[in-house]
Amino acid sequence: MTLRYFLKQIVAAAAERVAADGALSLPEGFAPRIDYTPDLKFGHYATPAAMELAKAFRQNPRAIAEKLIAAIDAAPFAKIELAGAGFINFTLNQSSIGKITPFANLADWLKANENETQSEKVIFEYVSANPTGPMNIVSARAASVGDSLTRIMKAAGHQVAREYYVNDYGNQVEKLGLSFAYRYLQKFKAVTLPEDCYQGEYIIEYLDAMLAAGQVQADLLLTADSVAALDEAKWLASAAKFFAPRGVTAILGEQQKDLQAFHTEFDRFFSEASLHESGAVLKAGAELEKRGKVALNDGAKVFLSKEYGDDKDRVIVRSDGRPTYLLADIAYHADKVARGFTTIIDIWGPDHHGYIARLSGALKALGFGEKAGETFKVIIAQQVNLLENGEPVVMSKRLGKFQTMRDLIQKIPVDVCRYFFVTRGLNTHLDFDLTLALDQSKKNPVYYVQYANARIHSIFRECVEPAGEINIEQLAVNAAGQAEREALLFWLLRFPELVQDIARNYEIQRMPEYLYQTATLFTTFYHAKNNRIKDLLATNAGEAAALLSLCNLTTQVLESGLGLLGITALREMHRDE
Repeated sequence: MTLRYFLKQIVAAAAERVAADGALSLPEGFAPRIDYTPDLKFGHYATPAAMELAKAFRQNPRAIAEKLIAAIDAAPFAKIELAGAGFINFTLNQSSIGKITPFANLADWLKANENETQSEKVIFEYVSANPTGPMNIVSARAASVGDSLTRIMKAAGHQVAREYYVNDYGNQVEKLGLSFAYRYLQKFKAVTLPEDCYQGEYIIEYLDAMLAAGQVQADLLLTADSVAALDEAKWLASAAKFFAPRGVTAILGEQQKDLQAFHTEFDRFFSEASLHESGAVLKAGAELEKRGKVALNDGAKVFLSKEYGDDKDRVIVRSDGRPTYLLADIAYHADKVARGFTTIIDIWGPDHHGYIARLSGALKALGFGEKAGETFKVIIAQQVNLLENGEPVVMSKRLGKFQTMRDLIQKIPVDVCRYFFVTRGLNTHLDFDLTLALDQSKKNPVYYVQYANARIHSIFRECVEPAGEINIEQLAVNAAGQAEREALLFWLLRFPELVQDIARNYEIQRMPEYLYQTATLFTTFYHAKNNRIKDLLATNAGEAAALLSLCNLTTQVLESGLGLLGITALREMHRDE
């Protein structure tokens, strides 16, 4: 059990008693909010429960708070105080902290706390970059955040499927095939690559690899002699059709290599083309039509998305019978629903904000959201600004010049990239400081956190006695009256609560903030003269064992937290002071 969950049960039970004594009714589904105090001098936790009950009870919040305090067993607490307009501050006593949270290792405790979260069947789609070119910096940010969030949601007890949607169908794929065809033709004659084709020279690299491997269809192979008599338009059409799927496969393969190098995992790469081949796309349109959510307009079929907050109704089937990209997207999300997922989460690029209303509207039109617990959530990944020596680094796709994900991880270590990308919420622009990222001193926050972990393992190596299993009750009693120990222990015990919070609100930036503060609190603990473990081993073995146990809990929290961010937890390193 987490400390916060214990407090929630205590306050909820007190509210029931106060309601019963006064013949009052609690709000339906009442669950008191438990917050952290801004400073430990005010206590460990606070609740605004009295203010949450004021309307239902029709009483002054401070009066309600006094009744709640009277209804709470004071034994587990060092102090319960009424504050302000009706807040109640709680300071737990150290012996109670140990009894509430008994565990021998962090992994078991995290597992035991899963019952505090209502498990959901989640499908999380992220990155989903078009298979027409290298992934950019925003894709790298989405990869870092999406992968980290799925790890955290699993740790909180949710069933999570990680998916990458491959846009391998339609006009962009046709243009990709045509780009390959023109690049091949350019090897033999001067022809201009159309402006709407993909301009990047990466196309030539993939093409050369196909030619070298003998993967090009024989009747499409060119020579100087054959080009002279070539029916160019006919050959371009055939070559584009041939190269399109093979170009997608080649580019997607390289994207997958980059994702693997970035410690980013997926359970499935879902093909858009498979939806068209199975008939699922037109079937989704027919279902919307059956539900009365489609109208005809100049021969085209239009989804009535204005009913769901969109700025206009949207075409889903063109007048010539071809489905639009929107209908394919609707079919893909309908497929997610059909697979039994109750929570659907997508990370989209910064230019997709206006797309949310039409797709969420389509899901509502298909009945998703009618059952309790069914949720569709879109997180927009905002732009990344690269800075070097305080100056912006220009990013441009003009003429195929990319600032790619691969460029970044060849310049900056993956651990550093992943840490920096999660230091801000996805809905805010991120300034990525390349100069700081390359700094290997304690000024770089990821190295600061990693060094704290390495320092703990240095302590273990220096001590004859191993750290042993964690005894929280012993730790809590030992920490009593020792400010550095108390602060560090309570902070560490908040870790499972943080995991639960991020799984619920997706505020991934809280994890690196927490880990940095953990490293800071441990450093303060480490430098306190009464915490010199090597000296205590000779004079007070019992206290030394307790402090080693506190170090053990600290490294477990640091390594678990870094692992949830896909970052290596180093146990030995040298730091440039």
